[in-house]
Amino acid sequence: MNPLVSINIPTYNEENRIRRALNSVLSQTYENLEVLVFDNASQDKTREIVKNEYPSVRLHAADKNYVFGPGQNRAAKLTSGKYIVGMSADVVIEKNFIEEMVKVMEADPKIGALQAKIKHITKEGEKKNTIDTTGFQIYRSRRLVNRGHGDEDKGQYETAGEIFSYEGAVPIWRREAFLDCEVFGETHDEDMWWMSDDIDLGWRMNLFGWKNYYAPKVLAWHERQTTQKLASSKLDFIKMRKSIRKDKKMLDIKNFHFTLLKNDFFLSELKSIFSILKRELMLFVYFLFFEQSTLLAYPKIIARIPRMLKKRSYIMKHKKRSREEMEKWFL
Repeated sequence: MNPLVSINIPTYNEENRIRRALNSVLSQTYENLEVLVFDNASQDKTREIVKNEYPSVRLHAADKNYVFGPGQNRAAKLTSGKYIVGMSADVVIEKNFIEEMVKVMEADPKIGALQAKIKHITKEGEKKNTIDTTGFQIYRSRRLVNRGHGDEDKGQYETAGEIFSYEGAVPIWRREAFLDCEVFGETHDEDMWWMSDDIDLGWRMNLFGWKNYYAPKVLAWHERQTTQKLASSKLDFIKMRKSIRKDKKMLDIKNFHFTLLKNDFFLSELKSIFSILKRELMLFVYFLFFEQSTLLAYPKIIARIPRMLKKRSYIMKHKKRSREEMEKWFL
């Protein structure tokens, strides 16, 4: 009735936020928990804080910075819960977060990943009524959008249901699904290192027959520096892009194309070819004039095509859902 839940928190120099995150975890109404901080070789006082102030929390001191996805791969091998909460250190969870998510996951054994309703919290800890994410939706052009991102929460996302993919701030995975989605021993693709690995894994869960499911009663807050309204014009898009670090922009483009190479059906892409090419051309022209550093993603994409096609072969061999079933997600 009360399955073990593993809360795995990768950290890197999080001395200013780790207390807030752990206090919310240790205030849960659900009791059958194990909490692991997987520290990615922090250079600040993160390890000292966890070790000295949170004796009930297990600390794993990694030898280097594995970042979030590869860190979650390793953390999953150090814990044993039926469900895994892959929590970022910049997230705060509501006190009944685990209790509510267990109810949803236990009711449907085909849910592989659960998406919480996530709102914005400021650096100072002020909880806002602004939606950070309710999961990803995808368009025929393969543009991905965080549903509700930057909108005031007026109850417009109170309906639970299946979504295309979860977002990676605080995903909840069924351990069975997490392990089922391994490709050559990696659930999160470590060739990606960082950025877009949540979309890649969510897409693969869909292909492998698992549900990505949104549950609005499972509530959390995320301190995202770029939480704002979605771009509604070219000027909005430029302003939004300027707020993102250069390395993140390059990784995002590179890893998204890796995701397409591995998970998308070629016939589906052919059916949407004009929408896809239009968006790709517009992005390339924008990068050429305004974001030259992002162009570095393209030679990296080309260099890794053979590796991605090898992974694609494995994924397509083990898929459970048809092309027609996946195409229903393209808006």
